[in-house]
Amino acid sequence: MTPIAIAEALQQTALGLAMRKAPESAVLGIQIAHVLGLILLLSTLVLINLRLLGWGLRDLPLPQLMRSTRKGLWLGLVLAIGSGSLLFLSAPVHYAGNAAFVPKMALLAVALLVQASLFSAVTRREAPAAMLARSTAGLSLALWFSVGLAGRAIGFV
Repeated sequence: MTPIAIAEALQQTALGLAMRKAPESAVLGIQIAHVLGLILLLSTLVLINLRLLGWGLRDLPLPQLMRSTRKGLWLGLVLAIGSGSLLFLSAPVHYAGNAAFVPKMALLAVALLVQASLFSAVTRREAPAAMLARSTAGLSLALWFSVGLAGRAIGFV
């Protein structure tokens, strides 16, 4: 099955049809939820990455910071992905053909992979090696902000 065929099939699902028939105010609410999810996710990640870079919260052990921010990370991620999925289902064929959509999804996949592996391993340590911590923070910030920028580009291409 081709990507366009998959998008066409998704467009015909009950949820896809419901999203296309939804009142504009409902779609606007979903868009707001998407932006709020991204803000929560990115602001939490920036806080953690600033700590990894050694630019703040130096007295707070990384594992403790991660415990304190875990709910915000997960809530932001679930809100962003859940609302983003609904927005995608409103016009899958349109988004599948958008030049910025595929790069956004690829960046999102890589960001999630880095988050689940490298970032997770580094932030579990009380005092990770400085070079590893800084490299991980830089990679994390670059990936997540690239996801956001690619998402923003979807509306312009």
